[in-house]
Formats: sequence, structure tokens, C-alpha cells
Amino acid sequence: MSGSGAFELNAFIAFQHILVHLEALPHGSGTSSPIFVALQGPQGSGKTSVTERVKAMLAEDNEDHAPYHLATLSIDDLYLPHAQLNALASAHPDNPFLRGRGLPGTHDIQLGLSLLRSLKDINRSRVDNIRIPRFDKSLFDGEGDRLPESEWTPVHGPLDVVLLEGWCVGFYPQSRQYIEARMNEVPLVLNATPAYSLEHVLDMNQRVAEYIEWWDLFDICVQVCSRIPLNS
Repeated sequence: MSGSGAFELNAFIAFQHILVHLEALPHGSGTSSPIFVALQGPQGSGKTSVTERVKAMLAEDNEDHAPYHLATLSIDDLYLPHAQLNALASAHPDNPFLRGRGLPGTHDIQLGLSLLRSLKDINRSRVDNIRIPRFDKSLFDGEGDRLPESEWTPVHGPLDVVLLEGWCVGFYPQSRQYIEARMNEVPLVLNATPAYSLEHVLDMNQRVAEYIEWWDLFDICVQVCSRIPLNS
């Protein structure tokens, strides 16, 4: 299957899965919460493109369904501001996972929780001042920073779907026993000293638990598989 074919297949499967849940909702329920969809995939899997394609498919007005109203956001836009990322790295100089952005612990948990709760309640509250943060990865020589609130994306209800995409969306902490077993499976290359320790991984595992309040708000989780090579 070609790369474009795999992309279209992933998008169609996600679209159909969400559509089934939407069609199961009672009609005329204008005050119900939007369906929350978590879309997870590794880096390079095409999850951002799949998100945009699914959004376009659901927004279409055709004989199969009326247009649905969506809000989409990326977990990347919920990173801590640059100054706080630097402060986090300085507070944990021995943990390579906290240098820069990307891993659990580098997101603004309270901002994300407040935003998601507002979006969950948007159809009942009818608030019109919800704005989705934006994080510009090009700032500070690629280290990135959160943009001013005046440049955030406004969201207007009512909404049918809220779709959050990200590589660690839906991740839950694991037991120490499981982590130790998996780390023992990682081969050492030429007896090189690992760049991280068990304690570093356990720290990450503990930080993953902070996201559970986010995941509890979601109704559906869709996993995007890695792209299929063009010659397969």
C-alpha cells in the first residue's frame, strides 16, 4: 500500500469510528457535551494530517450526514512556556528527559485541564471566550515558546466533537516491575553507558499520572499506526 493510501485508510477508519458514536447520540440534544476524541500515534505516523482530514470529512455536508462542528488541538500547544521549560530542566539537571520539550512533565497540566473542561461544557455554558493556546516551535532557536493569548485560536460553540492529537495521548503509568522488565530487554550497544537511568524513567512514569485527569474526559481513543513504507 502506498503512503497516501495508508494515510487515507487511517483517516477513514478514524472518521467511521467517530461517526458511529455521533450517530448514536439522541437527536436535538443541543446541550449535551461534545464527544471527546483522543488521537494517538508515534512521531511520523501522520496523526496531525489524519486529524485535519478527519475534521474535513466530518465537516462535509453530504447525503450521509449533516456537517459536524469540531474543535481540534494538539498536545504540543499545551507545552509549558519557554521560561518554565528552562526552569524545569534546571531543577532536574541529571534527567535528560526534562531537557527541552516533548515528554510528560513538559506540558502545562492545569492549563490543559482548564481548557478541556471548558470545551466539555461549551454547549451548556454557551461561553464565547474559549481560546486554544498556540506554541511556536521556531522561537528561541527551535526551543519554542507559547504565543501571547491574543494569538490563540478562538473556539465557538456549539460543538459536536473535540479532537486532541499527540504522541503520548492516553498514556497511563505502569508498574515498577513492568518498567524494570522492559528496560532489561533494551540491548546495550558496544557496552555504552545508557543516557538515562531507571530512576529517570520512574520519574517520567510518575509524571504520566498527572495527565489522567485529562484522559478521564475523553470518550474515544483512536491509535494511528506508523506509515506503511512506499514499497510494501
